Amino acid sequence: MSVQTTEAQANGTAVLPSKDECETVSVVIPCYNEERFIAKALEQLADQFEPDRYEIIIVDGLSDDKTRSVIDDFKLQHPALAIVVLDNPARNIPTALNLGIAAAKGRIIARMDAHAVPCDGYIQRCVEMLSDDSVGVVGMPCRIRPGANTLLGRAIASAVGDPFGIGDAKYRISGGTAAAEAVDTVAFACFRKSLWRELDGFNETLLTNEDYDFNYRARLMRKQVILDRSGYCDYFARTSLSELAGQYRRYGGWKARMIRLHPRSLKLRHTIAPVFVLSLLVLAALGIFKPLALVVLGFEVGLYVSLALAFGWRIMRRDHAGPLMLLVMPIVYVTIHLNWGSSFLMGLVRQPR
Repeated sequence: MSVQTTEAQANGTAVLPSKDECETVSVVIPCYNEERFIAKALEQLADQFEPDRYEIIIVDGLSDDKTRSVIDDFKLQHPALAIVVLDNPARNIPTALNLGIAAAKGRIIARMDAHAVPCDGYIQRCVEMLSDDSVGVVGMPCRIRPGANTLLGRAIASAVGDPFGIGDAKYRISGGTAAAEAVDTVAFACFRKSLWRELDGFNETLLTNEDYDFNYRARLMRKQVILDRSGYCDYFARTSLSELAGQYRRYGGWKARMIRLHPRSLKLRHTIAPVFVLSLLVLAALGIFKPLALVVLGFEVGLYVSLALAFGWRIMRRDHAGPLMLLVMPIVYVTIHLNWGSSFLMGLVRQPR
């Protein structure tokens, strides 16, 4: 209760509670085998809102590591905090979100992640932003952190937070001129449960890109998707090239599936990696018959490597990393682009796995 409300009651004046004081919040976290990260996420979420109007729902895909034990230990250490654990036999994110939100008691949903650690005040600030009826979804920038303190781990984190690595997705790019602005999508968003109902929930046929699809449909209803830069959410990146490749194969294939559902959602950044991959294939095929095509192919590859080295050099200087970082960055970039681009192209003609 606010100081103003308390003073008014003491003076015998009837004062209605503010909109924020009436809100209830449910955090929903899809989870599977996250023993390394879940405690860090829960610890930072524990004090984000008034405990009597706040709950955390973890929707677990039947983890077979120590995730459940970590959650149980956390519950014992925070007896005043409502923590609910639900099973998700489907083991996919959109199903987990729909299960968690359906069970949620809160009027506002905070869709978080076991790999994400929000800054202090993240949820309170998002609740404040949602007091504007024109706002449908609110999130803050992602600060990409290494999943492991290794050269490769740091390189992957730099690449997936860099324009050359992932394009112009504003929630992943640091900086920006506006404190808050309308964007096409955000990660780890807060929204009203009523909006989730109006949109008929998350699309469970999209096993990745379900959040972009949700935000796109919200914008079709003339609800703003707001990126608020007053805070941030730390996100821990993958730690190996194989994990990174698998992640971006999923991203590319399911992005294509989503664009088949919503063709007008296509952005320029979605086309660059697929066009790059397609050009490599076409030029290599033409080179069998026309040697000039091989010359163009060589120029294109040389230009790509030069750009990768240039962006890698900038990251090396910015992070005061050693020269090995310069050699690793092009490998990380090409892992992202080839896997994302090729799976996107395949996803246009067939259902992703």
